[in-house]
Amino acid sequence: MQYLAAIIAFICWQGCLGLNLRPYNVTALSMFVNNDLNHDGYFTLDEVHLTFALCDSNHDGRVSRHEYMSYVDLHTPTLHDLSHALYDDYDVDHDNHLDEHDFQNFFNLMDTDKDHRVSALEWEQYWVNQFIKYEHLHLHGHGGR
Repeated sequence: MQYLAAIIAFICWQGCLGLNLRPYNVTALSMFVNNDLNHDGYFTLDEVHLTFALCDSNHDGRVSRHEYMSYVDLHTPTLHDLSHALYDDYDVDHDNHLDEHDFQNFFNLMDTDKDHRVSALEWEQYWVNQFIKYEHLHLHGHGGR
């Protein structure tokens, strides 16, 4: 997942515009730019940790479903359904807490070439697939597909 912060910030901005994330590749690349915190052209596991830390309201190093959804609902209530579905993806052991194991798994899903960093292309491929997977949640806005 300041990975998630930038994602949430970008999606929040999109959410204010009626939750139209299309074209998905443009949205994904914009998210990448916002999440590459050191602007080195790669997204790293450290950036995952920084992002999820924003949701960790009790600062215990884990993000509960309640913490995550509270953060999302506070900033972008229009993204409730998408965020709820994404949390299910992130929480690989289904214990309703995101921790190191979940962060690593999330990062590994994006790092397809296993070089310990996610390029813009890897990021784009991952997020476009996620957006397609969750199109049924009306990510295309009210104007059609």
